[in-house]
Amino acid sequence: MSFMKKTIVLLLGLLFIVCSLHAQEKGQFVLQAEANAGILFCHPYQGTFNSIDLFGSIGPVFRYQVTDRLCVGIGANYCVHQFLQYMPVFADAKYSFGAGKTRPYAEIRAGYAFSLKRYDLMMPVIYSQSFSMEGFYTQFIVGYSIGHSDLGIGGQLINMKSEIIDFGDGHTSLKNRLQPAVFLHYAYNFYFGR
Repeated sequence: MSFMKKTIVLLLGLLFIVCSLHAQEKGQFVLQAEANAGILFCHPYQGTFNSIDLFGSIGPVFRYQVTDRLCVGIGANYCVHQFLQYMPVFADAKYSFGAGKTRPYAEIRAGYAFSLKRYDLMMPVIYSQSFSMEGFYTQFIVGYSIGHSDLGIGGQLINMKSEIIDFGDGHTSLKNRLQPAVFLHYAYNFYFGR
């Protein structure tokens, strides 16, 4: 790479860093674009954790900066877990510990997950079972903000519905179980005037 190209890349990088070190201020609106990836601990059959499955999600969170450290808002994510797809809609609160350009934060969310695609398991003549992620949803995230970016780790609980139809006696049973998960979190924040 020539000296001129290296200089231009360096200047663009410095410009990006300076522009991204915009502190959160009271009265601002924040649009956050985020991506999460993690593992879900499943126990859909007999009540014990019998599988560990990967999941991922992307989505926006729209917040209002109440104070220099606290912002509240609403959000939605599109989530994919193996053969299941779902969309949690949630209320969100984020608290920053510090007022600098880099600061730790904690975030909590609670809402409802809507099933977009369920998984059906069929054993002809014996039984039919379907799974869907629908119902109560919550997350807790801790991490570090660096300029516009958030890096964190989190925990999640989501309801998994399991419906079993026994073809032998025609009996139907419905089970709801909270499935725990852990994940890595990345988000980019866009700030809009006071």
